[in-house]
Amino acid sequence: MAEGPPLPRTFVSFSSADKGRYDLMCAWKAHEHIDFNFADFQLDEAVNSQRPYYIKLVCAAKIRRADTFLLLIGNDTYTKTVFVKDEVEVAKGCRMIGVNLNNCRLRDRLCPSFFANVGALFVPFSSRIIAEALNWQKHGASPSYYFFDEVYTRLGYQLIGNPAVLPAPPNPFGGGNRPPWAR
Repeated sequence: MAEGPPLPRTFVSFSSADKGRYDLMCAWKAHEHIDFNFADFQLDEAVNSQRPYYIKLVCAAKIRRADTFLLLIGNDTYTKTVFVKDEVEVAKGCRMIGVNLNNCRLRDRLCPSFFANVGALFVPFSSRIIAEALNWQKHGASPSYYFFDEVYTRLGYQLIGNPAVLPAPPNPFGGGNRPPWAR
């Protein structure tokens, strides 16, 4: 059996308020019916230290072994100038992906200033488009990148201004198609 391309070695950075979204990404990765995978270079466990310098050192060692840096951008990410900002600094040699938790497909007002012009691709938080982003190859030099509308529509997204969302799956019982036991 032929093997596919190697999985992107990815470090996912996030505010503690957004850890649930990181956990959801790990659930996508584990689900056999969701086409989503990456080599997770996240720390195996929280660093047992109160010393910021030591914590930064441990994170930096893990980030330097990754080739992709993915930042989950939530409502308070811009305030995380101690650890998240330091992680971004260390990751400058990586492919950078900004994942907007508000479904925006562009760099928006929630993007931290320390991540705004690092040459990142910006996508909404959704398994299909993040999987596409993990295969993205940067061309040229730009302060930020975006996928064309066609990429989203090919993957089944609805474009509503700057956000991109997947439509809800059809209700199999809609239109009166209920099985006898559900009547």
